[in-house]
Amino acid sequence: MVSNSHNMSLLAILSLLGVAGIAEAQAPLGTRAAGLAGAFVGVADDASAVYWNPAGLATGALLSAIVTFSHDETAPDDPQTAAGARHTGRMVALSLPPLGLAYYRVGAYGTGAATPAVTGPQSREEVRRSVHALTTSTAGVSLLQSLTEHIVVGVTPKVVRGSAAQGLATDERAADALTRAAALEGFSSTTFDVDAGVMIAVRRFRLGLVARNLTTPEFEVDADGLGTIELSREVRAGAAWGSTWPGHTRLVVAADADLASRPTPFGDRRDVAVGVETWWMARRLGVRGGLRRSTIGDSRAAATAGVSAGLRAGMQIEAQAVFGQQHERGWSIGARMGF
Repeated sequence: MVSNSHNMSLLAILSLLGVAGIAEAQAPLGTRAAGLAGAFVGVADDASAVYWNPAGLATGALLSAIVTFSHDETAPDDPQTAAGARHTGRMVALSLPPLGLAYYRVGAYGTGAATPAVTGPQSREEVRRSVHALTTSTAGVSLLQSLTEHIVVGVTPKVVRGSAAQGLATDERAADALTRAAALEGFSSTTFDVDAGVMIAVRRFRLGLVARNLTTPEFEVDADGLGTIELSREVRAGAAWGSTWPGHTRLVVAADADLASRPTPFGDRRDVAVGVETWWMARRLGVRGGLRRSTIGDSRAAATAGVSAGLRAGMQIEAQAVFGQQHERGWSIGARMGF
């Protein structure tokens, strides 16, 4: 059972949450990037660069298109104390440098740890959890500008339609509370945001830097403006080496690091990630894997693995899976085309 602001005072909910708003980072988008554990800011050579690093479009394929769907969840088994988080995403993107277009929809759901609550006429003790939901639909256009032969900057103006909601659930298990969070009816609003990135590409090496959600857009949870959910600003740097860059490379080694912490239901985290990708059979088969962990708080380490299978030259179907601490599980599937 979930109570929202129509059934319970929103001020009481915010008091339980302990903050006037919640900053929620978006989940990684793109099956290939997720297979590299998110070590993609320095790679960013397909249409998903609109999200990962718009400047990377200049060093990628002449034409690239992707469609991806993803789901990941962190819901520890401890039913009495554990917080939880779930992300769902889908993305459609097309790049024709110096232009990139993308539409992506992300659902971010969170629940706090369970706390005892006394309810009912007989003072029956129940479990109570705070839950929140933020669903964003984003349309972005990436524009590029070369500064030198080796340095490109990119910017992605975005229109973001967000639906935010907060409430209380009486589920003991975090996974059940997350399902309740996904069912909350949100209050919708539209805002403008912008991402920016830079890519330095010298022979086989690339260095990238991206800043997302520069305006830190906020979405009200109800028409009275008593609470907001915020998309936190993300700043991330990445480095990558490719065995035959420029062009289609058989082997890629990449590493990324967050330069700013971001709030989650489990506390602040600042990730580092490494990933390796290799291609075989005239690029008909791609295999990749990666590791990531937080450098602050609990490590919350996770391992990822992914595969691409070519239907024909330049066209692949892709899949990815992730397994991590605190019972983190996730998957992504997609299709990609590039020439």
